[in-house]
Amino acid sequence: MSIPRFGDSPPASKALKCLRFVANLTLSRDAESIQLATLKYALVVAEEGSFLRASRRAGIDHSALSRRIRDLEYAMGTRIFHRHARGVGPTPAGERFLDRLRSVLLELDNTLTLARTGIKDEQQRLSIGSNGMVLAGRALDAVIEFGQCHPNVTVSLIEGSHPEPRAALGGTEVDVTVTSSSRSTGGAFELKLWKDTLAVVLASSHPLASRPVIEWSELGQETLLVRRGEAFLLADAVGNGVQLPAIVEHHVSAGILLRLVGNGLGVALIHDGDAKSVPDGAVCRKLRIGGKPVQISSFARWRPDNANPALTVFIAFLRDRYSA
Repeated sequence: MSIPRFGDSPPASKALKCLRFVANLTLSRDAESIQLATLKYALVVAEEGSFLRASRRAGIDHSALSRRIRDLEYAMGTRIFHRHARGVGPTPAGERFLDRLRSVLLELDNTLTLARTGIKDEQQRLSIGSNGMVLAGRALDAVIEFGQCHPNVTVSLIEGSHPEPRAALGGTEVDVTVTSSSRSTGGAFELKLWKDTLAVVLASSHPLASRPVIEWSELGQETLLVRRGEAFLLADAVGNGVQLPAIVEHHVSAGILLRLVGNGLGVALIHDGDAKSVPDGAVCRKLRIGGKPVQISSFARWRPDNANPALTVFIAFLRDRYSA
């Protein structure tokens, strides 16, 4: 009996039988302790025909994989694999078990996908909050990419000093925050994302503008212009004990802030990936503290009791493509 590789679609008529199979499997006290990963490893072993090749493919120690399969066989009360000099192969009982298991896992995957995406034709809404500085660089790229991948989700971007994820649909706050703040919101789930390197923007006529790299200490006598809500992020970026220059907060867009810089009213920080957005009259230079780049971490935070299906899709998207 040939066994199709994991991921092949089972006939639709098998779906109910597959779910019953899972139910029957979990009735056994021993089977209740079987982890989903172990079941997936069994399929990999069948496909590779070798514990060694399967362990390399699955990224698990060879002996640990062998032990997991042995425990699975004990819980099932039957041999799933023949062991021989050339590797392993499924027993007749193992073939039946693995064939049904493959269908079960595919049905489970399909069910989870439906839960994440909801009804494809239904236009969904997702509000994403930011503390200002972070809604640029890779954060903005991620939002744009998400919108292109999920045209059925309408995304609203909201900037604020301390945007908070709302509790559920119909709340007054945002669904998820993408923030540079290390201050976690009580009760919120958190996903650590990427690190962005910061650069400094100065007027083209500034005495330091000719330097390709500027040390933080050289900004001590400067006026640092920030947007609303960004000042408290600086300590996270530069670290405790580092002297901050004079800070002036403006309730304006990033574009206006950089125009102020270009006219000699101060300096500003941006993600180095946004250097092309610097207007005429200003230049972007690398920033260092003790010779090391200045980096700021980004996080996604959301409340677990938010029932918005678009939020689930967005978090899965971030975890798959951007999670640290």
